[in-house]
Amino acid sequence: MSKAMEDWGKMPFGRAITAEELSKRTHPAWPYNYFNPGRPVEPEKVDEILKGCIDVHIHGAPLGGWLPGRPTMVETCIEASEAGMKALVFKDHNTMVNNCADIIQDFLGRMAKEKAKDGMEFTPVEVYGGITLNHTVGGMNAHAVKVALGYGRCKEVWLPSLDAMHQRQAQGWPKEEWEKKGICVTKGGIGASEDLTDEMIEVLDVMAEFNDNVKGDVTVLSACHVSNEEKAAILKYIRKRGMNVKVLLDHVTQEMTILTFEEAREMIDLGGYLEFAECSCIPWPGMADWVVAYDYSFNMLKGLLKEKGPEQLVLITDAGQPGNKPVPAWKMFIKYCLAQGISEEMINVMAKEVPAKLIYAE
Repeated sequence: MSKAMEDWGKMPFGRAITAEELSKRTHPAWPYNYFNPGRPVEPEKVDEILKGCIDVHIHGAPLGGWLPGRPTMVETCIEASEAGMKALVFKDHNTMVNNCADIIQDFLGRMAKEKAKDGMEFTPVEVYGGITLNHTVGGMNAHAVKVALGYGRCKEVWLPSLDAMHQRQAQGWPKEEWEKKGICVTKGGIGASEDLTDEMIEVLDVMAEFNDNVKGDVTVLSACHVSNEEKAAILKYIRKRGMNVKVLLDHVTQEMTILTFEEAREMIDLGGYLEFAECSCIPWPGMADWVVAYDYSFNMLKGLLKEKGPEQLVLITDAGQPGNKPVPAWKMFIKYCLAQGISEEMINVMAKEVPAKLIYAE
């Protein structure tokens, strides 16, 4: 059993929300006693910072059909282009996305040419995708990874999300179901050992070979919804063998994949890159049944910036839900970061420099 599962068994409000915080948020005089919106932020400053941002984790229709009402990938790409963003990496839980990215990139290029005829300037955002190793693509399927990389524009290989053993445990699946059908990338199950499965090693070998031999292109491993124990084991394996594979840890303040401050430090020390996601850090329009650990998220982000610096921290939105379009999400996230005292310089590193280092060949 993972440490997170043990914690959830004895912590009634999860690993981030404490009874003290809930007491504050339900105080008879809320919000008058506690509300602190931070310093004012000019919209023009937000728009300025947004130019050149790279989002390595967003969603869009028609993919992700299990959540109707998502903004379309095309719509998001047009809006990101108009906002001056540099690049987007789309994720889907069920299928390869980089082939769609290739089609959209062609469309944006044609759109730019048509606008230029009318004297209008339009610089297309760079569009990428990847593959998520759920059962729909054969799970930990190295051949599927090779195919996705062969299509091009495949910037990320996500480990299992919906089919991860860790997620199925957390969702309360019967033991015989998550043991039989949940995907774990360490031998013996979560926490049993730090030895990676043969399938996990094969995927890493494919990615390392690609990164070592393909000029001008690289791909990143995203740990997705596997347990923190599995993430640490992967990072240790990569470091021990000196493999050319960078590892992103998805939305580290979302309860499913949450890190404690101590775990976050450990992952950074092992070489991991930590994602702080807009939709897991701040409340967003359209959310209904989602509790966001706002204080926890920003305290961790500011604490890691102070202690470790920004070089392994990445801002993303993970947006593309109904009511949470990626470009407005970015604007809101930048605004909240500035209001919380995170400097423009730090935002630029986490939203531009670090993601560029991840998805572009040096």
